[in-house]
Amino acid sequence: MIHSFRLRLTLFSALISGLVLSAFGLTTWLLIRGSRVERIDRDVITQAERESQRTRDTADWQRTETNMASEAGIRDKGDMLLLVEDGAGNVVYRSQDWPASLVAEQLPWPPQPAPRQGAEPPPRPNPDATGAEPPPRPAPDRPGAARGPRPQPQPLRERPGSAPPGSPPVSRIAMQLAGERHWHIGLASTDHSRVAVAVDTASVDPDMQGILRAFLVALPLCLVLIGLGGWSFSGRALRPLRKLTVTARQITAEGLDQRISSQGEDREFAELIVVFNGMLERLERSFRQARRFSADAAHELKTPLAILQGQIEQAIHAVEDGSAMQAELTGILDEVRRLSTISSKLMLLSQADAGNLRIHAQSFNLSKALADLVEDTIMLAPHLLVTGDIQPGLTIRADASLLPQVLHNLISNAIKYNVDHGWIRISTALRPKQIEVLVANSSPGIPSAERSRIFDRFFRADPARGRKIEGVGLGLSVSREIARAHSGDITFSVDPEDIVRFSLLLPV
Repeated sequence: MIHSFRLRLTLFSALISGLVLSAFGLTTWLLIRGSRVERIDRDVITQAERESQRTRDTADWQRTETNMASEAGIRDKGDMLLLVEDGAGNVVYRSQDWPASLVAEQLPWPPQPAPRQGAEPPPRPNPDATGAEPPPRPAPDRPGAARGPRPQPQPLRERPGSAPPGSPPVSRIAMQLAGERHWHIGLASTDHSRVAVAVDTASVDPDMQGILRAFLVALPLCLVLIGLGGWSFSGRALRPLRKLTVTARQITAEGLDQRISSQGEDREFAELIVVFNGMLERLERSFRQARRFSADAAHELKTPLAILQGQIEQAIHAVEDGSAMQAELTGILDEVRRLSTISSKLMLLSQADAGNLRIHAQSFNLSKALADLVEDTIMLAPHLLVTGDIQPGLTIRADASLLPQVLHNLISNAIKYNVDHGWIRISTALRPKQIEVLVANSSPGIPSAERSRIFDRFFRADPARGRKIEGVGLGLSVSREIARAHSGDITFSVDPEDIVRFSLLLPV
């Protein structure tokens, strides 16, 4: 399936145009062929009527047949036939290629008209004669006409080979199928002769094939031009959408103030741009309010919690050791410290959201920091098998106060979300322009629905948020923000064997 709207629009326009052009071409081809066939019908009728009023000898009819084919534009002489009969039905002339299946007696001849009153029947053609015919006899006087000086008869001026004046010819068109050839036959009858002029409709096929070939050559070129035009037009039409896409990709916590100009755009796209800008404005306002609230709340809580922690510590030292009061105050101090930790992490996240998380980069010995963490983990989790595969001499530019928090959070999660007598493996690997710190551990498994929420703030795998597993659900969120502030990142994966892997990528 094609997922590009621009490509689909181009192909759809080319397809519709191709269908329209094909239908237009087929209709035009049929109309042209019909017009050619109608012209053939007119020509054969005209020629049959004309020749039915003439008398010629055999040689003259042969020349006439050749001239008729030339006038009609017929290249193959066999595509045009001529049959001449006298008034008694005797064949005067017949084309050599006249098919036997076209029987003259079976043709739908029009009835011969009756001869005009007073007209003498025409003489039979004499091949030995010179071709001149005697002038017609003068008509008798009409009854009741005034008698006067009778004018002297004038000889008729006729073209050589013309018949004496008689009744006008009666004609019709007929269509006959002889073998595989379709003949259109013009039939004309007079009182002294019958003439049939037949033309095969296949005589128009060469011209029609030429027209068809020209259309088939032009159609792909037209479709290519239509496709290019559709591609260019759709590109210009979708330009506002590309602007929206580019702007949406650039939107971050620091780029919510971006807006798109709708000047010069079409009305529909201008309305879409206005709606998009309004959405950005609402998002920017809401995000600023939430960010300001988090930063203000964390800042306002920091000082009271520090004071409260100090006072509780003094009270603990003031009461008797091992007393119930001291135990109660110690529990309260743990909660205050927990609130202080949440406040500090919220402050750090608010700075990251605002793009104000400043990194004081300096030389940081990553190999030594990881080796120390391996030793600490072995002491903190004696029930787990902790192994390390750390390459020596890994030194990067990093914030010495923030990056250890990331490493500590990753290992702390590996300890908390493990199984009895499980294992933790800490390793490093060099990649092009990056160093990978991999923390893998056995786990009881993470449901598939919860894996996408691992880095959500305040998300904990413990749905009851009980105290069995310590934490507030901000460690991984903070760790990823610190890693990204170092131009790195943290990725997460779970193997089918429920092996959890956190990969910390840092630039060399």
